[in-house]
Amino acid sequence: MTEYLLYYPALFAANLLQAFLFFTGLYYLFLSFRGLARPPASPRDPGTKAVFAVMLPAYNEEKVVKYSLESLLGLAYPREAFDVWLVADHCTDATAEIGEAAGARVLRYGPADGPAGKARALNWGTDRALAYRRYDAFCYFDADSLAHPGFLKAMNARLAAGETAIQGRQLAKNKREGLIPRILAAGHCITNRFFQQPKEAWGLSATFHGKGICLSAAVADAFRWDQHCLTEDLELQMRLARHGVRIAWAADAVVYDEEPVTLAQYVKRSIRWTRGSLDTARRHLRGLWARAVLKGDLRALEAGVYCAQAYKFAVVLLAAALIYYTRDGFNLVLWFYEVLPGSRAALKALSLAPLLLYPSTAILLAGEGADVFAAYFLHPVLLSLRMPVFVAGLFRSRDYWGRTEHASRVAISELADQE
Repeated sequence: MTEYLLYYPALFAANLLQAFLFFTGLYYLFLSFRGLARPPASPRDPGTKAVFAVMLPAYNEEKVVKYSLESLLGLAYPREAFDVWLVADHCTDATAEIGEAAGARVLRYGPADGPAGKARALNWGTDRALAYRRYDAFCYFDADSLAHPGFLKAMNARLAAGETAIQGRQLAKNKREGLIPRILAAGHCITNRFFQQPKEAWGLSATFHGKGICLSAAVADAFRWDQHCLTEDLELQMRLARHGVRIAWAADAVVYDEEPVTLAQYVKRSIRWTRGSLDTARRHLRGLWARAVLKGDLRALEAGVYCAQAYKFAVVLLAAALIYYTRDGFNLVLWFYEVLPGSRAALKALSLAPLLLYPSTAILLAGEGADVFAAYFLHPVLLSLRMPVFVAGLFRSRDYWGRTEHASRVAISELADQE
């Protein structure tokens, strides 16, 4: 009797988890089909010029910060309509001095102002920039990132069209520096074409990437960066979704990010992202579902589905264990595969789309070379690390940043002509 009391709840749970995995996978697959269509048209230049505060937090980034400042100070936008603020976060090297020599407005955030940390430094710097009451919007970058010359022009058009939170299109700046950057560069191409672009086309919210973000001054003032989360960009994304603020995606506002060069760097970054994603889901998942149900907010529903992916590996492991325990009972996925007419052929055909069609299309349209295309097929090597990374993320301290050393000396002049 006790066995039956355990068996049927386990059977129900096994099929419920299978349904979650199957239908969320199907949702993302069908969402991606929109990426094969023409991209949404960019807004026209409104003629008016918003005034921007470009915020650049940096902690001991003397190796790369001059390249970031060169790209930001050289943006193709009226120079009187934007200021670059370098927030030197407890720096003990020449980062602040490099910023001053380049012509940026340097804010030295030190022990007397508060604890070190990107979110704390950004909030502290944003407060000081807001005090000037001259800015219409704030743009956020990292010291290892570069901005395409047309970045502010593209963001200005989005703001004039009524958007208040915008993410630029992210690409890899150092894809020629190793195999891992090439693999990740291919991933950016696919994400931009088959994830961000479809979400923009359907009016859903884009995902933040920590750099290349633009917020209206009102949003920047109302929604500060969370100082206790290792993925402050994802946390802000979910908080905006909970308050009904849509994040637009601007394909023509390009930001270049430095990717890890070594496997150790990649793993360290992934563990930090995993820990931050789990914390974000714990904080916001219930609120996202509640808003989706109570207000019929499809963007909150989609954000909830995305946020729940933080638990994906735990769900897969639990589902596998329950399927094994109830192996003689009904199995939803097997039923789809075995019973529904044409399901075998359909599933095989659909599986080829993300594995072959999407990378070919995305990388070709992005104008990447054969080396990036070939590197994509080594992506399973990085995927094989997802499970140990997830386990490590479970036990990682919420306060451990796991900083990645940045050393890529790529200038914007080497990249901008490619776009």
